[in-house]
This record gives sequence, C-alpha cells and structure tokens, in this order.
Amino acid sequence: MGKRWFHFLVVILFVSFRLAAAEPDFSKFFQDKDGCFILYDLKTDKIIYHYNNARCALRVPPFSTFKPALAVMAFDKGVLKDENTVYKWDGVDHGNPVWNRDASATDWIKNSVVWYSQRITPQLGPATIKDYLAKLDYGNQDISGGLTQFWLDSSLKISPDEELQFLKKLWCDKLPASSRAMELTKKIMYLETSPSGVILSGKTGSGAPKKNALGWFVGHIQGNTGEYLFIVNYSENNPAKEKSYPGMIAKNILKKILEELKLY
Repeated sequence: MGKRWFHFLVVILFVSFRLAAAEPDFSKFFQDKDGCFILYDLKTDKIIYHYNNARCALRVPPFSTFKPALAVMAFDKGVLKDENTVYKWDGVDHGNPVWNRDASATDWIKNSVVWYSQRITPQLGPATIKDYLAKLDYGNQDISGGLTQFWLDSSLKISPDEELQFLKKLWCDKLPASSRAMELTKKIMYLETSPSGVILSGKTGSGAPKKNALGWFVGHIQGNTGEYLFIVNYSENNPAKEKSYPGMIAKNILKKILEELKLY
C-alpha cells in the first residue's frame, strides 16, 4: 500500500508541475503595468487563470465597465425600452466625434458614450440606483460622488474579482432583474466575431486616477473552444505611453492573451 501511495503522489506532483509549467507568463502582456487577468470557464464553473491576486482584489473605479450594470437597471425599470432606444445629442462638443451625435443603447455601449449614462442615472434616481447596487452586490456601492459622476474617477469602486461575480450572475441569468433586462444587456455588449468564429462581447473602461492610466476590459467569449468570462485590469505608475484609451489597450492585451491560449 505504501508503494502504491508513493507512486500516486509522484504522478500527482508530476502532473501539477507540468500544468504549472504550461501556464503562460502573463506578466509579459502587461510589461510595466500592474495588471490582473482572470479567465473563468462557464461550463465547468471554474477559474482557469487568475494572474496577480493582489491586483485582482484591489477596488478601483469601474469607469465605463459600470455601463452593463447600469443597462440592467435601465432595462429592468423601463428607462430604456430596448437596444434601439435613442437619446438626442445635446449639441455640446464632448471631445469625441462618435459622442457628438444621437445615440441608441447599442451605440452607448459600442462607443462608450458617457453622456448617455448621464441621461439614465437621473431618471433612475439615487434611491433606485443604491437599491440595485446593493442587490447586485456591486463593489462598495458608494454613489456619494454625484449622480452623474460616481462611477468615473469618484466614489464607486469595484475589484476585478467582484466584476467577475457580476458577470457570472449576468451570463447565468441570476441577477435580481428580469430575464429580458439581462438578455438585452448581453445583446448590446456584442462587439465582434473572430475569423475562427469566436463571439466577443464586452465593455472597456478608461480612466486616469491621480494622473496614472487605468484600463479595464471585461466580458464574454463563446466559440468551438468553449465559453468563458474574462477580466483585464491594469494601471501604470505614469501616464500611458500608447496613444490610445487605456480601455482599448486592455482590450488589445486580452486579445493577445486569448491568441496565445488559442481561444480566439
């Protein structure tokens, strides 16, 4: 019996070593950034990769990754009727050509239209938003930073680990909202389909708290290789070197990781 147990332990240790050795070096994708990457398998209900535990547990502003949570609230309450609900541009130059025009709910997510969010939150009101944040268990649930600003570089904070929990409930239809609200939210999160047929849905988030770049990309992929949720989050000690929104940089990091993992 002793020899059999010894042999069994040797096999387990060998397999564990091989698995550990096979895990990619995710640090190379983040370079000088303090980054987090999480990949969760929806079919097996398991986290496949969880890079940089400390960063993944750190609460930071969600920026535009708050939009899916806000969409659930707005669809659930009827503030947004469907993906085609249009708000008129107010004529103010918002510093981005795709923001300087009328926008539908689909445009809102695709182009990350900040002013569209700022039309929704006053209609919901602080009491309703606070109630939803509590039911969604969304981060620190703090909206004291102002009804049109709290999710930006302000009071609301959430960790990548908590973002994953929100996405799990969304994609498993387990949020405290109507099934229709969740389905519409997932619908407007669609971004693209890869040449290999993998469907990518998600939301970027960009900000520069304390003048340091902070980027998010969170979402869902589905294809022949499986169905997964992902979280990418990073910050830099200095303003971003790349001439792009931090959220787009996070999206590019995610794509590079998925290509190495042969998932995209």
